[in-house]
Amino acid sequence: MRITLLILLSGIMSSFWRLEAQDLHFSQFYLHPQHLSPASAGAFQGSLRASGIYRSQWRSVPVDYQTYGVATDWKAKQRGKSLISLGLLLQSDKAGDGRMSWAQGGLNLSAGHNLGANSRLSVGLGANALQRSVDISRLSFKNQWNGDNYDPNLASGEPLARSSGLAVSLSTGVHFAIQAPSSRTGLNLAIGGTHLNRPELTLGGQNPLRLPVRWSFWGEGMYEWRESTDLLAYTSLQSMQQAREIVIGAGIRQFLTTGLANVTAVRASVGWRQGDAIIPAVQIERNNWLAGFSYDLNISGFKQATRNRGGFELALVYRIVPVEVSKIVKCCPVF
Repeated sequence: MRITLLILLSGIMSSFWRLEAQDLHFSQFYLHPQHLSPASAGAFQGSLRASGIYRSQWRSVPVDYQTYGVATDWKAKQRGKSLISLGLLLQSDKAGDGRMSWAQGGLNLSAGHNLGANSRLSVGLGANALQRSVDISRLSFKNQWNGDNYDPNLASGEPLARSSGLAVSLSTGVHFAIQAPSSRTGLNLAIGGTHLNRPELTLGGQNPLRLPVRWSFWGEGMYEWRESTDLLAYTSLQSMQQAREIVIGAGIRQFLTTGLANVTAVRASVGWRQGDAIIPAVQIERNNWLAGFSYDLNISGFKQATRNRGGFELALVYRIVPVEVSKIVKCCPVF
């Protein structure tokens, strides 16, 4: 219980920070951890993990957002107490009439070392290719009005020298995991820094954009409360120049079946993104599979336009776990 309270306390103390959304973000970030820290590659029970996540936001207003993420990580080399893990991360985001997109893809490398029988500290490095693009043909500008009607053949007068830009982004991070022996109680904490090299990303014009560093922290704790019931809590803090995003949440996991090759559990939680949304979420675990759904109920000043409809998010995770399924219930650490 103290581990769970620690996660909640860290989120509450950080709620004094200011919240603004910037860069890609997900409500079920704990199912997509490499986005926040490259050191989270390999921080799971098993030998390989593959996941996908999709987010649709503000579909009730003209400028909606659609965000996609695919990730995989595997434990490439283990020798004694040390572990080398590799991760692949692909993400994209599209919004607006011009389909302004933000895409990135790259590799993460994580090196971990066991601090004891049940804890591990990992450091990670990541390199991603970034692309920002826009479909200019879908946009219209006031200079293309000839006095009587719109003429797409007229020059727009906008300083867009090209419709896409490329850059390379470097990241790093630290991940700490601890698991109670013979119990489902465990804790994951991670810190990450993205765009450390301040990459320049531009569509042309006289004012190229240098991306600010994004600092991230995420944590998830699980406490085995009863034989078939766990309490869970999670938090996420992100800072990017003047923008801040803070999420805290808590819930319960209930095991429905625990037989051989027949492990089924349901998670239900409620999260809060400061100044923006209430986030109910549910995940279903079936053996090595996990499927998640969450919905953002918008509570910000933008709710007059959205009518409280923020957006939904779908996630799917698969792990290869080379142990007997009958032992998973008592030994599996949190994602």
